[in-house]
Amino acid sequence: MQMVMIMFRSSLEADVLDILRAAAVPGYTDVHRVLGAGESGVRLDSFEQPGSNSLVVTALAERDASVLVERLRAFRDDASRRRRGAGVPLRVFVLPCRQAL
Repeated sequence: MQMVMIMFRSSLEADVLDILRAAAVPGYTDVHRVLGAGESGVRLDSFEQPGSNSLVVTALAERDASVLVERLRAFRDDASRRRRGAGVPLRVFVLPCRQAL
């Protein structure tokens, strides 16, 4: 199993959830209003640092995780082309996962 963690600007949530549905992901956790700082700046959902991120976490078989990552990569690449090469606030991390309980 692999744990796929998807961090993205909250404005991309509908797109990311559509990708999960299209990839037939059977279950996931969606965390709203994730605050922090990174490559695209500080997101503290405040007047001084507006905006927030979201985090989706899912545990999948290795093959299913690969399919999901490729779909997310295709989305990111297409969005970047539409933005004339501008970065897309989307990061994906894959970690080994073993269910303990």
